[in-house]
Amino acid sequence: MQRALLLALVMLTACKTVPRVGPRAFVTFPSKVWPSDTQVRWYDVEGDTEAQLRAALDQHGPEDTDGVRHDAYTSWQVTWRFPFAQSEEGCSTGPVTTSVRVTITLPRWHGWADESLPLVRHWRRYLDALKVHETGHRDTGFRAANDITEELSALPPKPTCDEAELAANTAAAAVLERYRAVDTEYDADTRHGASQGAVFP
Repeated sequence: MQRALLLALVMLTACKTVPRVGPRAFVTFPSKVWPSDTQVRWYDVEGDTEAQLRAALDQHGPEDTDGVRHDAYTSWQVTWRFPFAQSEEGCSTGPVTTSVRVTITLPRWHGWADESLPLVRHWRRYLDALKVHETGHRDTGFRAANDITEELSALPPKPTCDEAELAANTAAAAVLERYRAVDTEYDADTRHGASQGAVFP
């Protein structure tokens, strides 16, 4: 009898140490976080603790142009078009149009479906902060596009259209370089989003 009672106590104790297992789901943003001009790419991370998730972020996070990994990464590309306008003064750019393509890479955790769990709530707050930071990078691309439109439209006519095209492309490249520096300064000022709460854990 004592042996049976001891065995029952051992079984009860063992049951208490088994972690709660529940349904899993990808903890991400809704599908329409940014407009259609922005593509969101996800990379998957797995883990049941903050330490495991941190290790997964460090291992799988996207690399920047220098090969350094980050938790998230935003790239933007601006293209421009214009017809030529001939006048007595020479050749100049006609109406300038620009387009921006943005790609944001973010972590997607295959976590618990229970939104009330502390780890899930923490991850949600972290994703929200990443959204704020990466939106800042996205906005930089659109600011660059606006400046390209303004600066190319203001260029004076050139003797030939080849010269007008060279001047326009040179001016646009200078704008892009300026805003790449803005992106770098933004990361330095925010410590890659840390000051905006984009830190995990």
